[in-house]
Amino acid sequence: MKKLIKKLIWYDKLYKFIKTSFVYQWRKKVNWKIANTINGNPSKDFFIIWVTGTNWKTTTANMLHKMLNELLAPTVMVSTASIKIWNETTINDKKMTSLDVYQLQSLLADAKMQWCKIAILETSSHWLDQYRFEWIKFDYAILTNITRDHLDYHKNMEEYIKAKKKLFQYILENKKEIKYATFPADDKIGRERFDEMAFDKKINFSVQGSSMLKAENVVEKVTETSFDIKYLWNNYSTTCQILWQYNVYNYLTALSVWIQIWLDINKCIKSLSEFSGVDGRMQKIVHKDVTYFVDFAHSPDALEKTLNFLSSLKGENRLILVFGAPGNRDKLKRPEMGQIWRKYSDIVIATDDDPDTENRLAIIRQLLQDIDSNSSKNKKLFTIPEREFAIKFATKVAKPGDIVMLAGKWHEPIQRTNFGTRKRNDKEELLKNLQ
Repeated sequence: MKKLIKKLIWYDKLYKFIKTSFVYQWRKKVNWKIANTINGNPSKDFFIIWVTGTNWKTTTANMLHKMLNELLAPTVMVSTASIKIWNETTINDKKMTSLDVYQLQSLLADAKMQWCKIAILETSSHWLDQYRFEWIKFDYAILTNITRDHLDYHKNMEEYIKAKKKLFQYILENKKEIKYATFPADDKIGRERFDEMAFDKKINFSVQGSSMLKAENVVEKVTETSFDIKYLWNNYSTTCQILWQYNVYNYLTALSVWIQIWLDINKCIKSLSEFSGVDGRMQKIVHKDVTYFVDFAHSPDALEKTLNFLSSLKGENRLILVFGAPGNRDKLKRPEMGQIWRKYSDIVIATDDDPDTENRLAIIRQLLQDIDSNSSKNKKLFTIPEREFAIKFATKVAKPGDIVMLAGKWHEPIQRTNFGTRKRNDKEELLKNLQ
C-alpha cells in the first residue's frame, strides 16, 4: 500500500523538493528521538565508527569488524551485505546500505545487551542526507573514496559530495572528547577533507601518492596480493588473501583505525592478512580451469577498476563479462559503463540487473548505445535480458583459462523485475550451472 501511494503522488519525482521542507526534516528528527528513547539511548555506550564513500565501504567495515572483534572488544557491524554481532552473522536483506532508525536503534540495544562495546556502521549518502543519524554521537569517521554515484537521487556531484561531508561535520559538532577521522590521499575530495577539517586525530593513506600511511611494491596475483606498508619510517611486509589493488586501500583504511587508537600494528597486520573477503566482493570460484568472479561493481569507477585488474590476469585468454544496470537509477552512467566494457572485455553478455519498474530492454540499449565498430572489433556482444540465462550462457562459452566476471548483483538474494520481486542470487545461479 505504501509503494502504491508513493507512485500515485509521484513521490520519487517530487522527493528532491519534499526533503527540503520543514515538515519532512522535523518528522525525520522526531522519528530518531522516538527510536532513541524507546531503546534507551544505546549508542552512548559504544565507540562508534562510521564508514562512508562511493565504493569499498562493505569490505572495509568487515575488515574492521574482524580485527576489533578479535583483538579489542565485542563488536557489532552493520554493512550492505550483512549484520554481525560478535561472531554471529545475518544477511542484510533490506537492499539498503543502512537500516532505518528504529531497526538500527533496536539492533544497538540488542548488541549492548550482548556486551558489545564497539559499533561499525556503514552509511550511504542517502542516509546522511535524510537526517537518519540524529541522536548517534560518532567517535570516528572514515571516507573510502568519492566517485560518480547516486545522481538519480542527488542533483549533481556537488550535492552528493555535500551529503558525504555531513558525517564529518556532525562528528566535529558533537561533544565526544576525542574525534577521529581517516581520509584517502589518492582521492581529490579525501585530500581536501584532510586539509580542511580539524579532527583531534586524523590520518590519511595512499598507494599512489604521499601520505602518513602508505602501501608500496604491490604485487597482484590471481590467488593473493602482497605489498609493503610504510608508517613512521618503519616498513612492514604482508601477503593477504584478498585480491586486487582496491583491497589494498581497504586494508590501509582498516589499519589506520588501529594506528589512531594506539594498538599493536603487528597484531593488526596479522589479523588483516588472514581476512578472506566478503561474499560477493571479488568472490572467486574456479571450475575446470575457468576462474569466475562475483562482484558488486555497479558504478563506472568500480567497473573499470575491476575489469582493468582482471584483464591484467587473463594473458592470452579471454575476459567474459556479464553485467547490466539497475532501473530507476542514474541513467547517465549507463553509456559510460558501456564504454568501459568495450575497453577491457572480450565477450560481453548484457543482461538485467534490477530493472524494477523501468523497461528492461531500454536499460540494455542505453548500456550498448554509440557502439564504435573499431573499439568493438574482435569482441563478441550478446544480449540476454533474463539474468539466469545470461549466467548459464557464460558458463557454456567459457573455455579453460578464461576469466568470467558477474558484475552488479553480488550477494543480493532477490531481484526486482518488471514482474515483481523474486529470489535470485548470482553465486547460486553460477554454482547450479557448474554442477
